[in-house]
Amino acid sequence: MSQAEMEDLVPDEVIPHKTLPPLRYRDLPEAPVWTALVGPSVILAGLALGSGEFVFWPYITYRSGFVFFWACLLGVITQYFINLEIERWTLATGESAITGFCRLSRWWAPVMLLLNILPWIWPGWATGAGKLLSWLLFGAQTRAVVTAVPLLLTPVPALPVDWGDHAQIVETTAGGRELRWTGPLSADQQTELRKLSDEPDWNTAVDQLALKMRKTGGVELQTKYVNWIAIGTLLLIGIVLTSSPVVYNTVERLQSWLVLLIVVCACVLGVLFIKPYAITAMLKGSISLGELPGPESGLEQMALLGALAFAGAGGTMNLGQSNFIKDKGYGMGKYIGRITSPITGNEEAIADVGYHFRHTPENMRRWRDWWRAANMEHFFSFFLTCVACLVLLALLAYSLFYDASGQIRPEAANFGEDMNFIWGEANLIEAGFSNPLLGKLFRTMFFVMGMALLLTTELGVLDATVRISTDILKVNFLRDNDHWSQSRLYFVLLWTEIAIGTAILLAGEYYPQFRQPMFLLKTSAAMNGGVMFIYTVILLYLNNKILSRSLSMTPLRFLAMVWGCGFFGYFTLLALKFEVFPWLTGVGR
Repeated sequence: MSQAEMEDLVPDEVIPHKTLPPLRYRDLPEAPVWTALVGPSVILAGLALGSGEFVFWPYITYRSGFVFFWACLLGVITQYFINLEIERWTLATGESAITGFCRLSRWWAPVMLLLNILPWIWPGWATGAGKLLSWLLFGAQTRAVVTAVPLLLTPVPALPVDWGDHAQIVETTAGGRELRWTGPLSADQQTELRKLSDEPDWNTAVDQLALKMRKTGGVELQTKYVNWIAIGTLLLIGIVLTSSPVVYNTVERLQSWLVLLIVVCACVLGVLFIKPYAITAMLKGSISLGELPGPESGLEQMALLGALAFAGAGGTMNLGQSNFIKDKGYGMGKYIGRITSPITGNEEAIADVGYHFRHTPENMRRWRDWWRAANMEHFFSFFLTCVACLVLLALLAYSLFYDASGQIRPEAANFGEDMNFIWGEANLIEAGFSNPLLGKLFRTMFFVMGMALLLTTELGVLDATVRISTDILKVNFLRDNDHWSQSRLYFVLLWTEIAIGTAILLAGEYYPQFRQPMFLLKTSAAMNGGVMFIYTVILLYLNNKILSRSLSMTPLRFLAMVWGCGFFGYFTLLALKFEVFPWLTGVGR
């Protein structure tokens, strides 16, 4: 290596390289106006909208009103600061944040690879989009299901004859008794059940039955061809990405149009259905800091952790923001190159490791311009979009499901679990119009919005997961292998993930839980909440200790990151304590 080449290497006292090649010096490019940078945060917002904004937070609103909405707002604000720290490393080096982690220790490569793959392997968004399309095309059939609770009371009360098969007290094979109820349980029926006996054991059984019914609704919605539709959407997205000359440009264009469609539909439905009392309830919930949904809501700690992870993008998808801005050409990412299609695109040379700039007055001026522009783009494209859609969709759910006194409407009490509440929202929207044609039109609009929401997430998840895995494998394990270019590796991993997702969906034909989008979404989301705690801690160290003082965090942002560690750490511990450990040990389940 010549003397000039040696002088171009970034020394370890500036940024240590450890097991990766050192960065090289180049001048920081000039920053454009922030509007020219719009794109990466729109993609990230598209990822967020189909999970937290459309599924988790309206679901929590349906179950418990706005009692937990304070955490939703804190989650989005926290993610805003975390995302910008992810961008900071890429602006300064052109590398992904995970490559920065690997400069701290080589062990972060396999760890982050697993944390990127495992939570996102579940095709919950594909199943969700398939269910919505199935509802729109074929409708759904409601089937009553049996809900049972143990009964310790002796002797047992006589049940009214006119209840028929609704209520039964049966002997179990283990020699005990069960109180069984078929179909929905109304408040009046619960009161009548209570009147049958004054014994505490009977009241306990009725309370347990009501709690279970609050969660399941006593009904099941049967849908057609959901898994096959979901497989079709996976294949369609794979074909679209594979045929894209420059993958990032296609993803940005598609996500921008889908997000625009979503925002327009949400605004129209909001104007028509959101009630003033819902806004009042949301404002009260926003300031009820620390309050959690009670057991009567039927919400598990895993669902709450998942909702916090998806009040925004969630999990390693936030880390994908560094890959998006790199392909967009932010900061030093301008020198890296982009992933192109092996079929329709011209391969671009992609640098495996990044660049840094000497801290001259001119480069530092450009750095401040870049940082200001990146903050503006992320605030308007990601933060405001997520908050607006979260607020609109949660208000819509509350207005449809609750009355002015804060009580759930009788017609909304039995939509059960999984994504059935979305079916309920659509039916209540249709019922809100005296003109049946208008009702069907806006019901269809709601389903189209929902499918667009879930497809933005499905598209973004497939692209970002594969993009992150490609980066980890190429930089850390295949850096000197010319056969495996980043583009080739990207498309092999893309179709591998589609094949695994298809296998999981086919398994749903034999294992019912794989047919439930909410099961898949909660599994993914809860894992991602823990992932966010881990990488927030690493980011705090990376950007505060490795980057020089002139590029690192301000005291306010440092405190925001410390808060992020505590925020996601606390809810991760809750999920471990109340869900994971009992499930592993069998205690308390």
